[in-house]
Amino acid sequence: MTKLLYKPLLNVLMLLYVYIPGHDFGVAIIVLTLILRVILFPSYLGTLRSQWALKKLQPKIDEIKKLHKDDKTMQSQEMMRIYKEHKVSPLSSCLPLLIQLPILYALYRVFSVGLTADSLQHLYSWFPQVPETINTTFLAFTHIPSLQVNLAHPNIYLAIIAGLSQLVQSWLTTKFQPVQGEGMAKAINTQMLYIFPVMTGFIAWSLPAALALYWIATTVFTALQQVFVITPAGRKLIENNHGTDN
Repeated sequence: MTKLLYKPLLNVLMLLYVYIPGHDFGVAIIVLTLILRVILFPSYLGTLRSQWALKKLQPKIDEIKKLHKDDKTMQSQEMMRIYKEHKVSPLSSCLPLLIQLPILYALYRVFSVGLTADSLQHLYSWFPQVPETINTTFLAFTHIPSLQVNLAHPNIYLAIIAGLSQLVQSWLTTKFQPVQGEGMAKAINTQMLYIFPVMTGFIAWSLPAALALYWIATTVFTALQQVFVITPAGRKLIENNHGTDN
């Protein structure tokens, strides 16, 4: 799957690099990220619909847990009955995310090994205007050295921004879907909301800055989508597509 995605993504990225004014590889990455977020939006919307349905069922689930707190078998059976009755799968919200994993790994390959002239051999035979070299400097068109970033090497500033953007996106996630679990489980889930952004920053610092820029872009676009879905128009879109009988 990754091999099938690698070449198309690389070719689209290079087309953007060649045809976007300024020939800025960083701008090409941001535009490619936006295109992918638009393509994956139905999948993302499916995840939100599943989360919305589970959230509406939460009072019933809590009641079952309280009623059968001493009988885990009966508790599980009753929960499955509720899920079946309302045609909701507790795993359905995860499936759309799994679809994105091959794309993420393919992009990792594109950004980690696709920033050299050797990657040009993977362009399709019909590719127009094959560049002789790839300029990996982001924001070169500003002509301000302090703003320019070599995307082929790690960059601490982009790594920090990647971590901070992940923190904001995690906070927005809790606005739509409150932290799940009870007691210790809930405490661990809450801690992960803050640990994951830190991990993101350290990982971004150890990889080419192109990956950090992609992560920043996809996190920002995802956050904008989350802002949209918590608006009245966004919630109406989810409810209308999911139905109001659940």
